[in-house]
Amino acid sequence: MRAIGRQIVVVLALAVAALATMTSAASAGDLPSKWDKRAVAVNREPGNTFLLRPGQILVGPGDAADVGRVLKGWKPLEQRPFGITVFTRPTQNPADPAREVMAALASIRRATANRPQGPAQVAPNHVFVGEAASAINFTGEPRIQGGPGSSVQQAAAPAALPMRTTRSDDGGGVKIAVLDTGMFEHEWLTGVQRAPGANDVWDVESDGYGDNEAGHGTFIAGLILQVAPAASVYAVKVLDSHGVGDDFTVAQAMAQLPADVDIVNLSLGGYTDNDAPPLAVLNAMAAMGQQQRVVVAAAGNHAASRPFWPAAFDQVLAIGAVDERFGKWNRAWYSNHGPWVDATARGSDLQSTFANAKTKVAVGATTSPSDPTIAFHGWAEWDGTSFATPIAAAMIARTMTRNGLASPAMAQAELLATSPTAPQPDFPNAVVIDELEAMPAPPS
Repeated sequence: MRAIGRQIVVVLALAVAALATMTSAASAGDLPSKWDKRAVAVNREPGNTFLLRPGQILVGPGDAADVGRVLKGWKPLEQRPFGITVFTRPTQNPADPAREVMAALASIRRATANRPQGPAQVAPNHVFVGEAASAINFTGEPRIQGGPGSSVQQAAAPAALPMRTTRSDDGGGVKIAVLDTGMFEHEWLTGVQRAPGANDVWDVESDGYGDNEAGHGTFIAGLILQVAPAASVYAVKVLDSHGVGDDFTVAQAMAQLPADVDIVNLSLGGYTDNDAPPLAVLNAMAAMGQQQRVVVAAAGNHAASRPFWPAAFDQVLAIGAVDERFGKWNRAWYSNHGPWVDATARGSDLQSTFANAKTKVAVGATTSPSDPTIAFHGWAEWDGTSFATPIAAAMIARTMTRNGLASPAMAQAELLATSPTAPQPDFPNAVVIDELEAMPAPPS
């Protein structure tokens, strides 16, 4: 098991991060149609494909002055969570903004190579995405909300929030932060606390099509309360309603978490430049280690073994998704896998709280005036490692309260030590976390 602290568990359910498998070069036109192409770019280097923010460079603690002397025309932002500085400049090469960023990074590394302390710590501001089972694949695959978007499905609402436990006191006194798309109002989630600006948005373009990831955070909050009904949930918005965020924004939110938060669920993530740790969250993790915090993160939904961040951090408990079929656990077809995954949980056919809203549904590769309209009534079905992760987070809270343990880290260690081995060979170092404990799943 990886080294973990003792007090605060940060669950980065960064699963669901719906980047593509990214095995080939992609053009900007291949990005989902509703993504702002000015805010997301694709690095097209063969074998090193990832998403980044155009015109942004992250600089590590203590290196801003030296980097500022190299980057002419770039300006630093004032906000510096964990000592990270963002340098920005309007894009000069709109045809390939990623190449512009990568060239600037190479220039900085050359110019600072001979420093006694070594080259400056610099990196792109990697884009993190929250998405469920069907990963965004850059092909414009139509989905239920507005074409290339989310894989969420309609589901009939139950009479009350179903319980994935037999004990109503599970998780009592434990606070779980959900860093995601924010929250919609919901009659079963009235106790959820919200950070400033944490409201979700259904249709930011007002085009009649629900946004790609609208309701993502609301769904996760409902899952947590099904597994640990007495836990407290704290919602923070780090993704827009299309599920797009970035390394710096996530680190900034982590720096601002209330002191009484025990578990943080981040259902988002992405791939990085040469699979290196994302710089901002790397420094956040270092600070959390000093504060004896634990991080748990989802593994991603690309059926791949490529390290997915921040789940791939050594300090993070990475969560994959499994299905139970014919009395046997299997890797969910979409789940990332490999030795860096630490635990698994159910991720498929899960139902939870959602928006009360209508959306047109693209039935072809693009939207059309003839597209039908459907309605959600506060309930939906969704798949993904994004949703396996809050189950794991809530199970840490449940274990903590049932066993009278002093910290989430102790509960995590106990949960991993008492859980069965995950399906082999996909998850060689992982266990299966079973929130139902032989209880039948709530009726769908």
